[in-house]
Amino acid sequence: MNTAKKLLDDGRPLEVLERLKNLLPTVDEADEWRIHELIGATFHDLANPEGSAQAYFNAARTDKFLRSQRGHFSNYLFALHYLPQLTAETLSNELEIYNSLYRDVEPLEPTTRHAEKISVAFIAPHFLDSSAARFYESLLTDFDREKFSVTAWSLSSDEDFFTKKIRRNVDGYFDISETSFEESAIKIRDAGTNILFDLGGHTEGGSTLQIAAYKPCRVQVTGIGYFDSTGLDAIDYFVGDEFLTTGANFTEKILSLEKSFAFRPNDRMIRERSQRRPFPHKNFTFGCLNNFMKLNDEYLAAVKKILDALPDAQIIFRDTTPLASRQRALSERLKTFGIDRAQVRRGTDNFFTDYSEIDLILDAFPYPGGMMTALALYMNVPVLNLRGSLPSSRTGADILHIAGVDELIVRDEEIFIATAIELATNRAKLADLREKISVDALTDTKTFVEDFYGEIAKIILDGDDI
Repeated sequence: MNTAKKLLDDGRPLEVLERLKNLLPTVDEADEWRIHELIGATFHDLANPEGSAQAYFNAARTDKFLRSQRGHFSNYLFALHYLPQLTAETLSNELEIYNSLYRDVEPLEPTTRHAEKISVAFIAPHFLDSSAARFYESLLTDFDREKFSVTAWSLSSDEDFFTKKIRRNVDGYFDISETSFEESAIKIRDAGTNILFDLGGHTEGGSTLQIAAYKPCRVQVTGIGYFDSTGLDAIDYFVGDEFLTTGANFTEKILSLEKSFAFRPNDRMIRERSQRRPFPHKNFTFGCLNNFMKLNDEYLAAVKKILDALPDAQIIFRDTTPLASRQRALSERLKTFGIDRAQVRRGTDNFFTDYSEIDLILDAFPYPGGMMTALALYMNVPVLNLRGSLPSSRTGADILHIAGVDELIVRDEEIFIATAIELATNRAKLADLREKISVDALTDTKTFVEDFYGEIAKIILDGDDI
């Protein structure tokens, strides 16, 4: 296994996969889950979500310890959202299984400590600058300090400029990276916290959920950092809006806001927007700057039809990781689809120039962009989105709705294809849509913060019976 890990670090996932498959029949039963976990990481480096989902499920199935089973199963649940065949019924069934993995967890006795202010604790795998941070930053920096006390609890000791900003603004910052899940829950409870806001969900192996499961607070909320129901009984509310959550299945109640998201660009994004200049290009250029794991066969088939109808058009694919293995994997897949007018680029911090080359983003489906959709709109590049039925397939559409460009939201693949072709051949209409993008609405964090804290104050002050 050590050799496999080294090969993976060296960017040779195909060799790793072959080695692990040969090793699997010979490994001790107690260590089988370790092989499956490595296979899951290997499929990630090959941008293969089906393989990752199956591998993490196998890791959960073969692991004998509930705590690590929960982590594997969270990875599996996350990977499922990449798959176009995922249905609400299937997801609901899998969430029930996940919840059953907490059958041995006893909720903590509630605290008797009462504070003058409403105390809100935010817990996250880390407080580093990230896609999720662009949507939750304002909640930790712009709250009413006369009415609320806010603390941040991090499962990582890593820090960057964003961490320092959070430290300066919250009433308490706690590194619980070396603390057990139960002890972390006790610390949060003993701090007299009224509401726990889980920003992790099933990201990072669902580590934040393993703390929330002990019910350190009477009211526990999730959302923003994760895009769907957690399935965990200990989580009471999911933060959403009507556009995102209507008709969807949640095990949580909906804490309904006017809008689910408010995008706050970081300094680099603000600078890049102010300096952006259109890059002269003769041919119409589509773009997709999403994680390559999101580019399933159905999406690529739609891209193929669009390009076939537009002989002079091209598309830029930009990954969110710098892995050459994923770049090679997508390039090979594009060959099988006959897509030859495409540039396949690795992830880099210097991707902002892409926005000057791209006329229209073709958002991935069923798992669209979140921050990448908001950032494209902020950079004044329209995004065409196919809205699905699951909350995870509606986040991009919700962001477009908030930005006032519902015309860029469609409901089936054929309309997605037809609309892309129409906008590529009708530059005036595309220009009108570009003008219609409301950056002010997209970045209205003031209303978002007031709405959020107003709603949680109602829950606490009204003594909502969870």
